[in-house]
Parts: sequence; C-alpha cells; structure tokens
Amino acid sequence: MSSFRNTLPSRHVLIVGGGIAGPALALFLDKAGIRSAIYEAHPELADIGGAICIAPNGMNILAQIGLADQVAAAGTPITSMAFHTPKGRLLGTMAYGQTAGAGRPAIALSRAVFHAMLLEAAAARGIAVHYGKRLAAIDDDGTRVNATFEDGSEAQGDILIGADGIRSRVRRCILPDAPEPAFTGLVGAGGFLPNSAVPNVEPNGEHVMHLIYGTKAFIGYAFGDRGTADGAFWWYALARDKPLDAASRAALMGDAGKQALLAAGNDWSPEIRAMLTKTTRVIPPLDIFDMPSLPAWSSGRVALIGDAAHAVSPHSGQGVSMALEDALVMARELRDAPTAEMAFATFVEKRRERTEKVIAFGRHSGNSKRHGPVISFIQSLLMPLFLRFAPSFAWVYDHREEWERPEEEKRAA
Repeated sequence: MSSFRNTLPSRHVLIVGGGIAGPALALFLDKAGIRSAIYEAHPELADIGGAICIAPNGMNILAQIGLADQVAAAGTPITSMAFHTPKGRLLGTMAYGQTAGAGRPAIALSRAVFHAMLLEAAAARGIAVHYGKRLAAIDDDGTRVNATFEDGSEAQGDILIGADGIRSRVRRCILPDAPEPAFTGLVGAGGFLPNSAVPNVEPNGEHVMHLIYGTKAFIGYAFGDRGTADGAFWWYALARDKPLDAASRAALMGDAGKQALLAAGNDWSPEIRAMLTKTTRVIPPLDIFDMPSLPAWSSGRVALIGDAAHAVSPHSGQGVSMALEDALVMARELRDAPTAEMAFATFVEKRRERTEKVIAFGRHSGNSKRHGPVISFIQSLLMPLFLRFAPSFAWVYDHREEWERPEEEKRAA
C-alpha cells in the first residue's frame, strides 16, 4: 500500500510551547519529514525546574529519536525504589520498571540538562525556536491556522499543536468552557545537594530512589546528574488545603523553605535532616495540579498534547514520559493520516484511556502523601505486606509506543 506513508497535505506545523512535549514533537515530525517551528512564551531559554526521572517507557521513546544513550550518560539509572519509615528503617523495595527484564532503566537527571538536550537536537535539525511568543489568539479557517502573539507578531501553518502546559493558552482558545486545573492538595519543592551528602547508600546504592512517608510531609531523594558536584537531589510534598498565597510561598523559599521542611519533618532521622542542611540549590515551591478529563483534545486543525491535554501530577512519575509518548504518537498519526482531523481522532483513541489511567494512578499516589500520624503509622505497618503482594505496575513503566506500526496494523489501514 504505497500511500500508507504521509498522505497528509499539511506540511508545516506550528508548535506552541517549548518545554518537553513541544521539542520532542518537533523531533518526531522531522523524522516524518514534516516541517515545524516552536513558539515559546518565555523570553529566553530558562534554567528552570528541579530533577526529573524519565521512566522506562519514556526512555524507549527517546531511543527512537537517538537521544536515549545521551540522556543515560548524563544521568543516573534508577532500577529500584526503597521505602523507609521517617526514622530510616527500611520497609522494603520494588523494581522500577523492567518487570520482564528487558528495556531501558529509568534515568534521573536535572530537567535543565534534559531540556537543553532536546533543544540542541532540534537546533541540529534546523528546527527554529522563537522565544518571547506568548499566544494571544488563534484563527483556524479550515485550511490554514494563524497564531497571533502578544507582541503583535503572527505565524501561519497548516496545523497548530498546543504543547504549552497545564495553563495552556491554546486550550483556552479552542476549548473556552473546558474545566480548569484541579489543585491536588499538595505543594512540592526540592533541591540539589552533594553526592556525598546522600544517606543510606549501600553498595550499588546510587541506582535506588529512596521514598519516605512522614506524618506531616513526604520526601524522596536519589542521585541525578553525573559529572557535577551537586548532582544528587531531593523533593518533598506538603499537604495544604489551598494553593499557596504570596506570604506562604515566601515562607517556603530558599533557606526559609529548608527550615520549614525541617519543622514539618520533625520525625525524620538525623541523616535525612542533615541531608537537607547540606542543600546547595533550593527549587522554589510549586502548587501541584492535575487536569480533569477534557471533553475534547482538538478543534478543527488545532490539537493539544502533554500537560495541555492531560496534566498528570508528579506523584505518578510519568509527566515527562507521557509528554514523550504523546509526541511520538501525534507525529506518527500526522505522518500516516489522510487529514489532520483523522490524525487527531486517532491520537485521542490511542492516548485517552492510558493517560486518564495514569492521572488516576498519580492521584492515588499523591493521596498517600497527605495522611496524618495515625494513618502514616498504619501505612508503615502495612507497607512490607503491600510490597510483597503489590500489583504489577508493568502497565505504567513497560508500556511501549513504537514509531513503526505492526504489520497487521498496516494491513488493516
């Protein structure tokens, strides 16, 4: 079937959003022979965000655009998760993906390092990134899409993809009545610290992510960037009834934030408290939101991917990996579908059920970090039993999206 490859007449895609999903989509579109350009609201490349852990399913996506080995060399493989009581007693461990012993391990590294890799790869392929382009309006006449930005400039393309995050302006333009992001009842932040300051490191222990559920706060820590003095990182989640206001946000910034966390973690072991005091860089606090289910992910020749469509909380460990999966699937469908609308419909068919399941998984994980002293005590008693008989999480970590379709799917098309 000679027409199976791209019969789509649209050959230029406007991508609004230069975070993770946008550049990844541009790289896959380039692989498909489809031109694109990225429009980012920030005035310049910003070194923002803390550390991330790209799960095995996300690493599989990166392998298909030639970035997996580079990412693995920059970060630390994470092969298991260790659960501790606040006082440091080990409750048990579980594997982080690779349940069948195949595939790539998760990689922990700083978001800034990974983001720079994506943008460097895009630049190497001649993909333009335009900064200072905050979207103001979209005009879709059925054959072309015009994007107008707040600086008065415009851009025209055959298709527009919104990869502009949980506060997506593209979503507001095409789905003005869509539900707003929902506060999860948790605030997160974190920091970086010297590798030597990381506690509980056994032989080969740099490949373990440590998770501690305290009575007032959750904290986790792991090794991240290689080749830097402070490549290790920690992150926390504090329960709150409502998002931070200016005063409460200021109270969690910098050294004040470390002291507030130490106060919340008054039941933590001396090793954990010492780790926090050795932090070299503190990541500002962030209210944690996710997205209620949207009625649609597209309208006409405009569609949403990543957090713009289905933001998952960081408690799922899948935010980056969901963005990468979306990028591959959207580019693949645009490559193969006869029209943009058909590509968008197939994208939703392939992605909605999985992403909503991951969102629910993240909410459940987040809820486990909001318990008080009594529930936390019961949780510590039951954790070893849970880890022994835990359900398989292969559906999360070992999921595979492939650039090349299976032969039977090609024949069906």
